[in-house]
Amino acid sequence: MQTCMRAAPWLGLLLLPAPALAQDTALPASTEAAAATVEVPAPGPEPEPLLWTASVSAGISVRDDGPDGYWQSMSLSRTVGKGYVRGSLMRYHGTLLQADLALPSDYYVGTLGAGGNFDNWVVDGWVSYGRQVYGRISTPEGKRKSTGAQGSDYYAIGGDFGRVLSLGSGFYLTPTVTASFANGKLLRPAQVVERVRDQETGEPTWSANAAMRIDHAFGASGVNYAGLSISRNWTSNGLSELRLRRNDDPDAAMPFRLDSKHYADSWFEVGATANMKLTRGLYLDLFTSRSFGMKAGNVTSAGAALRLSF
Repeated sequence: MQTCMRAAPWLGLLLLPAPALAQDTALPASTEAAAATVEVPAPGPEPEPLLWTASVSAGISVRDDGPDGYWQSMSLSRTVGKGYVRGSLMRYHGTLLQADLALPSDYYVGTLGAGGNFDNWVVDGWVSYGRQVYGRISTPEGKRKSTGAQGSDYYAIGGDFGRVLSLGSGFYLTPTVTASFANGKLLRPAQVVERVRDQETGEPTWSANAAMRIDHAFGASGVNYAGLSISRNWTSNGLSELRLRRNDDPDAAMPFRLDSKHYADSWFEVGATANMKLTRGLYLDLFTSRSFGMKAGNVTSAGAALRLSF
């Protein structure tokens, strides 16, 4: 038996845009770097630096001909010299489609990150750990709980590296490269064989992307930004296919075993952002993105974040 899982790419891409879920901020590192480079202090005595930043954000991802996902997060970061350290918590809700079954899950993920802008070289790194809670399985006969595991662990690690290039007249170009590894599980509901518990398969995922972003600083002090980006993305687990195999071990409890085959995928993504200073220390970030060429269906994402520095 082979069953193809749609929407599997977000499992590995939970650490990558769209947009910047791993770092848990709506403001990509390139924009932070540009802001740190061009912000002009107000006339008169220089105000005390604002070293702490609290942020709340939310977003939605809409997949073509597939289920939507959405997320909420909050984070707290501390400026340390030219760098920062950050802790964040995020909830992500998504649904996979397996044959005629809908498999909702909620991810609760904590992330620790650090990075900075060092003479316009931008670097960030993060580690994440969380819990995936399986929701009720939707079937043609109604919804039911899993007869096997009720949840599984999720963890990931990643980083990015880039360069902020001043083009003059308030324009900045930032090329970046990002790589990450994520590991979690997918619930595989028993559909055909009776008296078999729902089982899980491991879903290790390597992901990478190369992006080019251009930002324009505007406003009286040049602290507001509008940006456009394009990226090329790759994952080792774009689609996960369930396979039912005969168990050759004569002492095994069941005559078959489950595993999964992973199919790599690559696609393009374009995005737009706006980062606006509302008052001293209060910022609003807006972002949207659209993918092209994903095997499991292209995704349109949008979200907003409110940041308060103090």
